Amino acid sequence: MATNLSLVFVFLLSGLPAASAQSEDLRAAMSAPIYIERESGPTRIPLDWRMQKLFIEASVDGRSGTFLFDTGSPTILSRRFADTLELEVLGQNTGVDANGNAVTMDVARVETLALGDTVFHGVPVLVFDFGSLEMGTCFMRDGVIGSEILPGSAWRIDVEQGELTLAEDGEALGTRETAVSAPLHDFGYPHMPIVDYAVGDVTDRAPFDTGSAEEVALFRPVAESGPVRALMVDGSRMTGQGSEGVSAGGRGEVQALSRFDLTGFEIGGTRLGEVTATTRSVPPSLIGAGMLNRYHVVLDYPGGEFRLEPREAPEAPRAHAGFAVGYEEGAGRVLQLFTPSPAQAAGLQLHDRVIEINGRLLDGADAEQRCDQALWLAQSFSGAEGGEFVILRDGERLTLTIPPVEG
Repeated sequence: MATNLSLVFVFLLSGLPAASAQSEDLRAAMSAPIYIERESGPTRIPLDWRMQKLFIEASVDGRSGTFLFDTGSPTILSRRFADTLELEVLGQNTGVDANGNAVTMDVARVETLALGDTVFHGVPVLVFDFGSLEMGTCFMRDGVIGSEILPGSAWRIDVEQGELTLAEDGEALGTRETAVSAPLHDFGYPHMPIVDYAVGDVTDRAPFDTGSAEEVALFRPVAESGPVRALMVDGSRMTGQGSEGVSAGGRGEVQALSRFDLTGFEIGGTRLGEVTATTRSVPPSLIGAGMLNRYHVVLDYPGGEFRLEPREAPEAPRAHAGFAVGYEEGAGRVLQLFTPSPAQAAGLQLHDRVIEINGRLLDGADAEQRCDQALWLAQSFSGAEGGEFVILRDGERLTLTIPPVEG
């Protein structure tokens, strides 16, 4: 995936001055109980699985919209959508985005947030201008439905059937004998689902974060530890350089990158078999939406249980291209590059300006066309299939033929 709009926030409420009346109001607004109004039986709503992300329809104070469903983020309304609701701004809060950048957003509260016939009353929301991010409005229409509405319900995420189910408790969702089960921890706002995991002798906790497209993303010091390295599949490791993606504070700085297959990843004492993992420079480690290619995921907050239910028809693992292309400062760019990879062997370099891919023009387009091309890169383009790339490097136009990834 070329563009990663991962919105993982660790909120610094403890950093607000204790003597501030506004900070006390914000704490009260964010920690106040959310009342849930339901019909009898589970609620089922369509789930749109694209770009390794989850999108749902929701109604906020009676206005319908399309939202990213992100269990690793609080609920965030786009500035454009929020302005139509004429919300009262309660104050501002500063948090840290997925790349470690401080981001300040307005805080408000909506009267109702409805998913199908289940209605959540009194939900705290943040308000952010996604237009401040390059291509932000291309990928993020109305905002994010986040994790503060998760407590009080059991949720089942099924991308195989394209369905999100929520119920009063886990029993209403049924159980499967083949499911992998682990305790689910809730440590307060924004109520992200936290799970214990282990890799060999290393034990830790990680959010299940559907904002991350990976199966597993390990904090780099964890990934570089001896017990983890010992369980990497021989020959699977690729190293490289590039940005880890775009978050609310903008695109992350160039970092050392690593990808590998891991044989010893455990949840709830059960080894999952081989998982594909990458590294991240900012804690915590994450269990991401990539797991949905193999499992249905149940988040049973009332029962305190996290479950992975094997899919009847899991998706085959996808070969990684060894590079990523996205837009930066209005032009197509190579934003990640790994070695060993066919792209690196063919001469592609980090920061190369990409003008064409297989005859498709990326360069010189207007804003609307760039948005279309960015969506094509994220949804349809498969770098693992290789192709003919026209690039501009140091003023020289070059054509590179990148072979497909083997296997």
